[in-house]
Amino acid sequence: MRRPRYTSSWQPKRKSWLRNILLLILIGLPLLLILAELIARGAVLATGSANQLAPNKTVAIAQSYAFRLQDSNGNSYPGLPDAGLLRVKRSPILGYELLPSQSSEYWQINDQGFRQDSSVPVVKPANEIRVFLVGASTAFTNMAEKNQKALAFKVEKLLNERVRAQNSSPEKFKPKEIPYFADQIESMRALPPRIRDGSYRVIAAAVPGYSSGNELGLLAHKVMAYSPNALLILDGYEDLRSPSNQSAREIGNVEQMLRDPLAQYRQHLTQQFNNWLNSLYLVKAWQKWIVPADITTFSSEYQVFNAEQLSKDPQELQKRIERYLYNAQQMTRLANNIPSLIILQPEITGKQKSLTKEEEGILKSLGKEYSDRATNAYKIAEQSLSNSPLKPKFVNFYQIFQNTNQQAFIDPIHLTEAANDLLAQKLYESTEQLFLVQPNPNALNSEVERQPIPAPQPLVTPEPSPPNLLRSLVNP
Repeated sequence: MRRPRYTSSWQPKRKSWLRNILLLILIGLPLLLILAELIARGAVLATGSANQLAPNKTVAIAQSYAFRLQDSNGNSYPGLPDAGLLRVKRSPILGYELLPSQSSEYWQINDQGFRQDSSVPVVKPANEIRVFLVGASTAFTNMAEKNQKALAFKVEKLLNERVRAQNSSPEKFKPKEIPYFADQIESMRALPPRIRDGSYRVIAAAVPGYSSGNELGLLAHKVMAYSPNALLILDGYEDLRSPSNQSAREIGNVEQMLRDPLAQYRQHLTQQFNNWLNSLYLVKAWQKWIVPADITTFSSEYQVFNAEQLSKDPQELQKRIERYLYNAQQMTRLANNIPSLIILQPEITGKQKSLTKEEEGILKSLGKEYSDRATNAYKIAEQSLSNSPLKPKFVNFYQIFQNTNQQAFIDPIHLTEAANDLLAQKLYESTEQLFLVQPNPNALNSEVERQPIPAPQPLVTPEPSPPNLLRSLVNP
């Protein structure tokens, strides 16, 4: 007789318990998150505190300056970052360019693609003196809170203030005519010179990310049509970190998109999911109060700075500098008789003294290898530009913040407002030299100079009288 088999009842209970836990996780957790999201949205909307969940101001400004590449129909490319507000499009001539007639809370682009509040007429007014500022993001003044705080506007203000000062207080500047008396001439020499009289307009034609190859195309196909009176070309950094086989910078990795469209599509789906995730109020609250996002976190997604971009190969570095020098020379040739300045832009490794804690943190995050390569690249670039056989007018601003105690850099090349004020002052002083006016000769001096000096007349000796006539006069 077989004994009955007994099984313990805990095994079915265990399986049932595991099943219930899994169901709770798979169903209950999403429901809990949805409920929490609804509660968070309701609380925010009810209290009217939606603005409190917005990113901090620094991150918002950085986001407004980040690119959003769009096609001819205004659509973003799948897989490319689309959180930025500065809309650009690809260009067969310029590499890429800013879309005209766009604006944000922090900048405005006019209908010609310049960072200006209004349109620039092709026909220049009779009294207007136009100065075009060309370059990359430093010249564009990334992170400025409005157009009026950008470099071009600051330089324009300084130039027009100088004109007003010399017109309202002419005695404080060299006179229009050279005085007549020696003591007046001696006093005149101690006064600052006058600059050309007129209404100065400094136009920001810079585009973030441009190298000298892009700028050369911009001058030839766009800027020269507006009859500039002077050109300020503030650049250098993008050439030093761009491979020598790239004649100009482009935006959007089109080759990668063509080589592996499936990977690009997967990246697009990931980006769409991240965009959706970041739209949740719970995530916004987490990023606002628990783990605040800063500019470093945001910038790393859109603009990367590292040592690998600055080549350690001397031959590759020399090719990059030769490309920069060649394009600089071509731009000065294109300008012809228009006064032009090639200005090597500031960079954080040029400030070795008086570093703030923030700047020390930036240099530490970049690493010693970056600092060594950047310092070496700028040194060779300066030597090449200074010894150029064509001698373009060259100004080196690499170390202008060397003795500045205040924070100047918010990343390797972008500046604080105080630093932009100093840079604008230096740009103004360099621009001033292009428009100096020498006093005219005094009218009285000119009249004296124009009168011919009479030639010396020969001394005439009277001839002696005939003897008989003399006697007749003595003895009549």
